[in-house]
Amino acid sequence: MKKILIATLLVACFALSPAEAARINSLENLVIPERTDGSRFTLEEVQALIMQGCTRRQWTPEYEGDSVITCSILVRGRHFVKVEIPFNELDYSILYRDSDQMDYNEAKQTIHRKYNGWVNNLQAMIARQFQDAVGKPAGTSAIAEPAKSEDAERYEALLKLGELRDKGLISDEEFEAEKQKLLNAE
Repeated sequence: MKKILIATLLVACFALSPAEAARINSLENLVIPERTDGSRFTLEEVQALIMQGCTRRQWTPEYEGDSVITCSILVRGRHFVKVEIPFNELDYSILYRDSDQMDYNEAKQTIHRKYNGWVNNLQAMIARQFQDAVGKPAGTSAIAEPAKSEDAERYEALLKLGELRDKGLISDEEFEAEKQKLLNAE
């Protein structure tokens, strides 16, 4: 019984102790790949792909100007992090800028241990955006169009049906039958 009590107290101590601090990992000079045809992304495409990656990881990007994006995230309504992403046509970096409730220690350059994981996940998503775009030839949009949800597709189909009915190309009965098919489709 005594061993169980000691083990329980040890577990409680570790669970209640503050999170371990980790050294801030700055991701610098991350190479932007060339397109498969050998051309480079334009500065505007680089900016858009980075911002798209931020958004897809639930970070909020803002273009600061001078080829710098700031990107922030609020986790569990409590942990706030802001990073700076300077970029050009060849590379980009992800650098710590600010935080709240993350145990940041400027002198030691340490922060809550989760920070580096969040930033690494952000970097992986940005890299994925570039990898998805490298096959698109220069002159075409490198930015992926967001996939439409089934609800959005149904809504568009209903609008088209309504236009056909309004133009007299289908009857009210045909409209209702097609509308029911769309609404009942899974």
